[in-house]
Amino acid sequence: MTDVPDAVLMGIDVGTTGVKVIGLDPRSGAVVAASAREYPSSTDADGAHEQNPAAWWEAVCGCTRRVMESVADRPVAGVGLSGHMHSLLLLDEHDQPVLPALTWADRRASDDTARLAQDARFRKVGGNQVVNAFTAPKLAWVARTRPEVLARATRLVLTKDVIGHRLTGTWATDETDALGTLLYDLSEGAWSADLFAAVGASPLLGLPVLSSTSLRGVVHAGAAAATGLPEGTPVVAGAGDVAASVVGAGVADRSRMVLNAGTAAQVMGVSTTPDPGSGFLFGSATGEGFVAMTSLYAAGASVRWAERSVLGGTDINEAASAANAGSDGLTYLPFMFGSTVPRKKDMARAAFLGQTERHGRAELAASVLEGIAFACADAIDAVAAATGSPDVVHLVGGVTRSERWRHALASVIDARFELVPDGGSALGAAVLAGIGTGAYGSAADAADAISTVSVGRPEPEQVLAYRQARDRYRAWCERLL
Repeated sequence: MTDVPDAVLMGIDVGTTGVKVIGLDPRSGAVVAASAREYPSSTDADGAHEQNPAAWWEAVCGCTRRVMESVADRPVAGVGLSGHMHSLLLLDEHDQPVLPALTWADRRASDDTARLAQDARFRKVGGNQVVNAFTAPKLAWVARTRPEVLARATRLVLTKDVIGHRLTGTWATDETDALGTLLYDLSEGAWSADLFAAVGASPLLGLPVLSSTSLRGVVHAGAAAATGLPEGTPVVAGAGDVAASVVGAGVADRSRMVLNAGTAAQVMGVSTTPDPGSGFLFGSATGEGFVAMTSLYAAGASVRWAERSVLGGTDINEAASAANAGSDGLTYLPFMFGSTVPRKKDMARAAFLGQTERHGRAELAASVLEGIAFACADAIDAVAAATGSPDVVHLVGGVTRSERWRHALASVIDARFELVPDGGSALGAAVLAGIGTGAYGSAADAADAISTVSVGRPEPEQVLAYRQARDRYRAWCERLL
């Protein structure tokens, strides 16, 4: 534990839709300050999903200044980083983007994905099969459609590492983000020249790779002025958001899983072998074993769409409160960006099914929450096939604030559910900063301090209704996917 009694750890998470920064008291495990700020994405009908890296930094600076104001004069023992994974940002020799950042949600590389999926080396060397979300097909798309742009690139950088560079002046990434590109050799612990060649690019684009708890540098004077962080504060390499969220949820062994339901939802379990089953394989931020993960691309994204486009700005939980459990037979498939469970299908899209004249706003809202819950339940089942069934599932993320969503999920999965109010990638980043700077001896030490709240099931008749609704959901998936 840190020798400075009142020191705090800072965690910075650069998410898909915005930044979250927290201040963590390492002794009590309490989040003593937090700030969040959104930034826009640019999309089009062809599947583009792009962001401006300058917006990431602007949001980080605003949030860190606010957190520093909240913690007053308490010293900062270290800063940890997390960010949305699988993005593609190419920089030129002057560290300027040659293209906007392509996020994991960019779907323009479908043809390249199909081609690379036939190459067995990606699964063998990179640990995962090729899907649109990964960096590799995006890089192949740039190489095929904009070779002159790729020729100007000197670095491929990941989201959190842009912030790491702005804070410290040094370029590096960590093992979890490197593995998440699908261009990294899992067994060799190095960028794969063969996989880079398969996408038409040079492995020299890859950054130096550190462990997630290694120090990448210290906050320099210019960054201190911009962020409010003290000059000289240690900055730990950090991890991609999937691996960081496992740490931030207090999951350290195979008896537990974490379901992180934000813009996308991810279910993660601890695996002792590099076998993702039907899901995906990620590195462990603590360096112990691996993380098996299955995701739902449009969890919170479905909620925001429904509130904006169907409910006229009304909170979805308020709108859903008048509907019966099971939404009177209305089913929503939450596949706006493609499906991963029960089957991977990049071209799948969302749909309301079974709609009749008796269904109104309440049922539409309720079915969205229930459809997200049932997709998450399928993801839990998929991860359990690789890691074993969990005794406890820890719940993290904005969607978990919905009681209806929690009730639907708890009704169809036989496990205990624990809500982690402050959990998530930002907390995981702060914990990694604590491990890297010696404030914590291990992730287990930090996990002991993370508080949880038990989630109960609804009344038996509601449990039955939700189980019947999940049966309908699965029948539609079998028919359409």
